[in-house]
Formats: sequence, structure tokens, C-alpha cells
Amino acid sequence: MPATTSSAVSENAARISALDDARLARWPVPYESFTVPTRYGSTHIIASGRPDAPPLVLIHALGVTSTMWLPNVAALSRDYRTYALDTIGDVGRSTLKQPDLYPRNGQACSQWLVDVFNEIGIGQADVIGASMGGWITMNHAIHAAERVRRIVLLGPMGLPSWLTTLKVLSHLWSVLLFPTRSNLNRIIRWALGDAPSVSEAFAGYLSIGASSRSRRLAPPLNLSDDQLRKIKPATLLMLGARDNVIGNANEAARRARRQIPHVEVEIIPGAGHMMNTERPELVNARILGFLPG
Repeated sequence: MPATTSSAVSENAARISALDDARLARWPVPYESFTVPTRYGSTHIIASGRPDAPPLVLIHALGVTSTMWLPNVAALSRDYRTYALDTIGDVGRSTLKQPDLYPRNGQACSQWLVDVFNEIGIGQADVIGASMGGWITMNHAIHAAERVRRIVLLGPMGLPSWLTTLKVLSHLWSVLLFPTRSNLNRIIRWALGDAPSVSEAFAGYLSIGASSRSRRLAPPLNLSDDQLRKIKPATLLMLGARDNVIGNANEAARRARRQIPHVEVEIIPGAGHMMNTERPELVNARILGFLPG
């Protein structure tokens, strides 16, 4: 597999930053943008809401950035201090200090979050994670339960069957091994569905990220039943009925109800993988109804 040149990495980073800047220009509330150090490198954060409000950490889906929360941040930051993180090793503005030093599994991802919490002075927080971010959130609830108050999972990886997970990983490997334009477009359509708002928001990110081999991320492998039973915080699970990445939403819901001790499940009719963008009013209202004030 050919190495990614430094010029290509810089070009991709510049293209991602341009997409982020365009979305931040439409950020509906005042924000601060800063980085904090962790054992793996610097983590970029967009913070909104009153500094003295309860903390709410937002972890984005694979291949996009913290700006995915653009449709949600105004509602969420009214009563919370929101911290939208760029997952380290992904395409955003967080940077690894060494290319081969990155969180390689769920426990390591939780350690990264512990470092972030410590740097911004969070003892315990509510956490919202989408897709890959949901997998990271579940692992944080498993490995650092004392740092988590409640969690919200939007189409999380790690919950569906092994067959579904293998299908997702095969799609990712397909585009990495054969990064043709037609293959790339096919994977993006499969992942995002046919909602124009979602395609307009994220196709550019996925196009850049899928053609880059500079990302360093843990594979979002299935969590075992034993692991799911260790998720003790109150949990809201939201699933899209038309989510190709998660597969059969009813099967994922049944598994969650059997194994996660304190879970509420909602399946959103007609929604795909990026439900926070497809159905922001519904998602925002459901989250705020679930989280304590």
C-alpha cells in the first residue's frame, strides 16, 4: 500500500479545514475553538454555551469532524456547556504527535477521553456519540464509568451483529484498496443514504477522508454481551429505520434492550445514519428530554 506523501496530507488537511470553516461560519451560537494535549497528541475542541453550565461532550461519526453537530448545538448549548471534539486520528484538526501512536482499541479511546476531560476540568459529563463516536462513548462508559453521567448513542457502531460490522469494515477496506471515483461515490451513497441535507453536509468530508491513508483509528469492532452489560449509565439509543451502516434497526434495538442495563430505545422512521442532520428537531428534543437539567 503506497505511503501518503506529506504534501498530500497537507492538501487534505487544508481541504478539510476549508469545509470546517464554511460550517463554522454558520455556527448558530458563540463558540471557542482550542486544543488540549493528550497522551496521543493535541485534541481540537469547539466549546459553546455558558462555561458554568453542566458539561456535555459530543463525539462525531467516522470520517467527519466536530462540525457535524451544527444542526444540534444551538439547542444543546442552551442548558449545557457543549464540547464538540475532533476524534484524534480522524480527519479533523486533532493531531497525533506520532503517526503510529494512536488509540488502537476501545480502552485506549477511553484513556484519550480521560485525558481530554482532565485538561478541560471535567470530572463527570454527559456524552453523546454518533456512529464511531457512539462506539467510543460506549467504551468510555465501560472503562471509565465514574467519568460518565448519561450517554446518548446515535446509530452506534459496535452494537449490531458481527455480520453487519464485517459488512461495514469490508466497505471501508474496499474504498481504501480501490479508491476509484465510482467506488468512492458508491460507498458514500450507501453510508449517507439519499437525504439531500446529509449528502450536502458530509459527502465532501467522506470523499477526502476515504481517499486518505493518513488516518489512524481503532476498528469499531463489536462489543460483546458482557461488555454491553457493563454500561451502567442511563442510556438513550436512537436508531434510524433506514440506516445501512447499522443494518436492521429492530435487531440492534433488541440486543440493546437485552444487554444494556438502563437503556431507552427509539427507532426513527425514515431516518438514515446521520439522523442528527436529517431530523435535527426530533433528535434535539429527544436528547433534551432524556438528559437531566
